[in-house]
Amino acid sequence: MSENIKITSFGHEKKRLLEDTGVIEFKNRLSLAQEGMSGNAFAKKVGMSEAVIRDYLSGKTYPSLNRLAQIAKSCNVPIEWLATGKGECRLLMDEQTTKIISIPVYPFPKNSTNKAGPHNIRYQVMNRMPFDLRCIKSHDFNPNDLYFYWAKGDAMVPTINNNDTIIIDTGNTELFDGYLYIIEYGDALSVKRIQNHGKYFLLISDNDKYQSIQIDKTNSEQELKIIGKVIAILKDLS
Repeated sequence: MSENIKITSFGHEKKRLLEDTGVIEFKNRLSLAQEGMSGNAFAKKVGMSEAVIRDYLSGKTYPSLNRLAQIAKSCNVPIEWLATGKGECRLLMDEQTTKIISIPVYPFPKNSTNKAGPHNIRYQVMNRMPFDLRCIKSHDFNPNDLYFYWAKGDAMVPTINNNDTIIIDTGNTELFDGYLYIIEYGDALSVKRIQNHGKYFLLISDNDKYQSIQIDKTNSEQELKIIGKVIAILKDLS
């Protein structure tokens, strides 16, 4: 019994240490550094396997010091910020950019079946959220075009998990292959990667168990509405 108590006590102490140092939120900062790239593309960028990156993003494991330095260098972010959350998010900043802004929740379409819609209790409590613009590498957007909403479901796991907060730039609806976009499709909002295949678009989920959706370009304006590009993903740590 005393041995079990010691093991449990050690587990609590370890968790408290991770929380106190900010390490436990590493997956959130890694997701910001990923900047909407696919898991495969990001893994290639930092020179690691997709499986390793997936474990980091899920909070299952944490990188060694060498790997932490490798990620920080590849993403052009300070290693201290990546490891602990202390200091500035980016090495280079636009000094003219306001640091903290208040972002409204994106209005869901009427009759939406998305469970994260306006009747969700979280939306009743929180209609706006503060956001630090220093956490985004590029400031090529109008802050008034930014919105947020809580993701639901597992279609974009491991990139986006249930209840993660997504920051959307509604002023950026130009499609680039492989990036994440908030779309309105079938009277509901969802997050998808979009690929251009000549006569049609593919709506792709990062979770392999979901099949891609093909949209004929001749009917795309009636079937598909691009809400905006995903510029940041804030991980839910609850």
